[in-house]
Amino acid sequence: MIAIKGGTVWTGIDTIENGVVLIEDKKISAVGQNVSIPYGCDVIDAHGKFVTPGLIEAHSHIGLIPEGLDWEYSDVNDFYGPITPQMRAIDAIDLRDAAFSDALNGGVTTVYTGPGSANVIGGIGLVLKTTGRVLKEEAALKAALGPKRSREYRSKEPYPSTRMGTVALLKQVLEEAKLWVEDPTKVDQSRKHIYVIVARAIRRELPVKIHLSTSPDEITAAIRLIKEYNLDASIDHVFGGDLLAEEIKRAGIPVVYGPMMLSRLYSGFKYVNDRIPVELSKHGVLVALMTDHPVIPQKHLRLLATAAVRNGASYDEALKMITVNPAKILHMDDSVGTIEVGKDADLVVWNDHPLRPSSYPICVVVDGKVVLRNF
Repeated sequence: MIAIKGGTVWTGIDTIENGVVLIEDKKISAVGQNVSIPYGCDVIDAHGKFVTPGLIEAHSHIGLIPEGLDWEYSDVNDFYGPITPQMRAIDAIDLRDAAFSDALNGGVTTVYTGPGSANVIGGIGLVLKTTGRVLKEEAALKAALGPKRSREYRSKEPYPSTRMGTVALLKQVLEEAKLWVEDPTKVDQSRKHIYVIVARAIRRELPVKIHLSTSPDEITAAIRLIKEYNLDASIDHVFGGDLLAEEIKRAGIPVVYGPMMLSRLYSGFKYVNDRIPVELSKHGVLVALMTDHPVIPQKHLRLLATAAVRNGASYDEALKMITVNPAKILHMDDSVGTIEVGKDADLVVWNDHPLRPSSYPICVVVDGKVVLRNF
């Protein structure tokens, strides 16, 4: 058993001064001020320290674009064709990627990682702990709006070259999957491998992550698609989302914004603005932040929440964007995201409030095991 004793415990629901968190059999067994610590516990003294749930990333490519290897070793995009739902990140992830240990040193304990945006439907991503334990092999289907660069010379099928072409192709596949659900004999049997998976999204059995490129008009298209096909979906990146905050709120669609602190590398990034996740949150939208690793290193997730504070978010609101909210968006909030009895014992003890620039983890616990001690 482990007891984390005496710190300021931010549970994701409230804050407990001089709190105690008790860990037993990989789970949180007690949390509060007046918790009895059994004899023989490994006691971690957190007096003067800040305790939070492990940080969570809802959009990353960690392990699929391994650090220290050339780009040709990347498994994030496959150019077999524009529609490849059958591709699974679990079959390519490199758990030896150094970014995982770096992430633990940054207090990140749970991540979604998945295919990139080269294809209209790129495949299925997974959720795992940064220690390597897979939580969901098939966590979400990745779809990506925006024009696709010409890849006909590498693919047996042409890629759409405009935003309207991408939406049209995605709708075509969704319609074919609907027919498959109604009567499999109505559609091309050679594409069964596609329909079987997309049908799971149509039935809301498999969540969908809809990637946007750089234009706010894609937000409108994504909202239409989600509503028309009743998808369980989030909208990711959402550059220009502040211009459509009310529409996103009315649709009840969660967003994963980012990455923050991204420069306007070219004219297409003119809608990038670090205030966007704060504005969306103020409108009542459920917002999580992404590093889009390796665009921003996974280990710097907390710094993106710090940037949210700089742009008007409260400390609690910003912390929820990297704990509570991504857990909800990933449908993992029954096990991670808050410090509550019965949930996975994923906790970080910080030397100071984690959103202060000088803060760093002095202890990280994942699944009830101390994986980092920095004191």
